[in-house]
Amino acid sequence: MKLRFENKSIRFRIRKSELQHLKQHGFVKDEVAFPNEVLTYELRITDISEITPAFSDNKITIHLPIIKANDWLDTDEVGIYKLIHINADEVLDIVIEKDFPCKDRPEEDKSDTFTELVDKDSKGKVC
Repeated sequence: MKLRFENKSIRFRIRKSELQHLKQHGFVKDEVAFPNEVLTYELRITDISEITPAFSDNKITIHLPIIKANDWLDTDEVGIYKLIHINADEVLDIVIEKDFPCKDRPEEDKSDTFTELVDKDSKGKVC
């Protein structure tokens, strides 16, 4: 699973095998180890009505509603997008997408990416 931060957004990119794990187990997670800490990040299907982000104890969790998650898991829909209002002046843009192959990284293993969903006109500029 890939995780990207930019300004006030967080983007998760999910490979096929991770999508299957999410579908079968209700969650998928990964972690990045630092010298004295570990950052864990996960997607979790939960019985809630809205996408809900959480950050606690070095763990980022995005809770996905069951219906929304199932609609995304079982279709060719590329992503789930949600703008969360943090307060009057701040928002968090949450993006969860199926991972596409990158043509500009020829050495990267593309076997676990969603090649079938890539728009042929994009010329690989989708990652």
